[in-house]
Amino acid sequence: MTDESPHKELADSGIARRRFVLLGGLAMLAGCTTDSSTTLPGPIWPDLDTSCPLPPAPPTVSQAPAPTPTPFNGVHARSEWARAAPVCSLMNPMLPVKYITVHHDGMSPFMAADARSSAGRIETIRNGHRGNGWGDIGYHFVIDREGRVWEGRAINFQGAHVKNWNEGNLGICCLGNFDEQAPSQAQLMALERQLVVLMKTYGVPKARVKTHQEWSGAKTACPGRALQTQMVQMRKGSRLA
Repeated sequence: MTDESPHKELADSGIARRRFVLLGGLAMLAGCTTDSSTTLPGPIWPDLDTSCPLPPAPPTVSQAPAPTPTPFNGVHARSEWARAAPVCSLMNPMLPVKYITVHHDGMSPFMAADARSSAGRIETIRNGHRGNGWGDIGYHFVIDREGRVWEGRAINFQGAHVKNWNEGNLGICCLGNFDEQAPSQAQLMALERQLVVLMKTYGVPKARVKTHQEWSGAKTACPGRALQTQMVQMRKGSRLA
């Protein structure tokens, strides 16, 4: 039984849901993560070792042509930023993908564009999530201000990013606090591209592409005013068709 196991979570109507606990006091109202440390990554660990076998990947839409790029084409591997391997015994296999949820990290404003700073920011988020007792960073993808897409939690594992709604839900986090800053144009373009690829790959309709604050019961302003506005506009147009 895992610390993220449905058997250890509160559930509504008997449906098991994982928790997503927001850390901190006032900052919990602003975003998804509140640890403001700037620790940079040290020695790199392998993505997954032999003690952490991957469960089967979630099924893709077989009748649809394979999208280009694939979800991992051009994505920076987890090994490029993580200081420790995931604890697979604390994670559950991913169910068929039905939803995609967009977040900001909700920490202090982040303006750095270099890869090293972005890697350090992601590692800080991972440390906070491990402090919750989770097996790894809760998001499946992270997008920095330069438009780089980083692998977070392996897509074969269920995420930990929306309390009570993690089953079949891919999580994408954009680095920054968008109640206090605006996402960069490169970040928005990369987010849009990644959403289109994931929607096509897993057959997720636009109506099931949400932001964190749009989930029932969510008590958060995530992904912040600026990114929320951009997401509303993105879904109104034809870009996420």
